[in-house]
Amino acid sequence: MLKLTAFVALFAAGLVAAQSCPEAARFGTVSISPSTLSPGETYTVTADLQCSATLGYLPTYLDYYIDGSATHTISGPILVARRTYDSSANPPVDTFTAVLPDWYYFTDATYSFSMVNSFAKPGPNGDSVITSGSIAIPMNITGF
Repeated sequence: MLKLTAFVALFAAGLVAAQSCPEAARFGTVSISPSTLSPGETYTVTADLQCSATLGYLPTYLDYYIDGSATHTISGPILVARRTYDSSANPPVDTFTAVLPDWYYFTDATYSFSMVNSFAKPGPNGDSVITSGSIAIPMNITGF
């Protein structure tokens, strides 16, 4: 009976943790500080991976990009960093600093900062396959 009670308590704790993580955070959340930058400025990237760990999407790799959209053609996303995630990190966070590269930015463009979480999941035969999901937040680029 004690084993069953411990199992129920563990299941309930996992259920509460999963309920506190919205589905939108299944790949983690990312922030940059400051969020308004000019080329050459340094900023800090923080990825909170608590919900991705709780919901079963703990990353193997993390890729970070700057992407822009406008009414005219803009070159593809700029790779900011490609990182192998340390799954022993406690709490599950990835933090680093980066420099906004001197690139072709446009005043009429809208920019976003994206994180791609590549994670392993078992396939039908139990072999792991790396798949990915991403999230994006707005960023402002000025002074170009």
